[in-house]
Amino acid sequence: MKAAIISLFTLSLLVLSACTPNKPPSLIYEEYNSKVIQGIAFADEKAYFTKRKQEEVESKMPQYMESMNKTRVEVIKVYLEFSRALAKCKEITLVKEELAGNKATLEYSQKDICGNESTSQGKQTIQMINENGWKIDDVVVSI
Repeated sequence: MKAAIISLFTLSLLVLSACTPNKPPSLIYEEYNSKVIQGIAFADEKAYFTKRKQEEVESKMPQYMESMNKTRVEVIKVYLEFSRALAKCKEITLVKEELAGNKATLEYSQKDICGNESTSQGKQTIQMINENGWKIDDVVVSI
């Protein structure tokens, strides 16, 4: 009897999880942005990117290493620090979320919250693709 109850409970959880819709792209991006602000590891950050974007980042790494005269680890550290500092100073608000099949376009307004000289509101446009979950394919920041 006890085993039957446990089996029924397990089956119920599986059915509920199967019925739970995937997180919308905007929620994934906001989760990513929050983790960048907190200080995300490079490997964890790459998990938010599409396969194409990951390959693009990796293909540019030798160029960055050469131009910055730094090791791979040093380039990654500079990149993560820069991304974190930038994200910490921008309060983002979702303006538009458009879904078309396995693609999504997000538009966020961004406001400087660090007292920098920019008084205009910029925007971020994010392209995402559903590759077994929503992944970031491109980010354009307009200031």
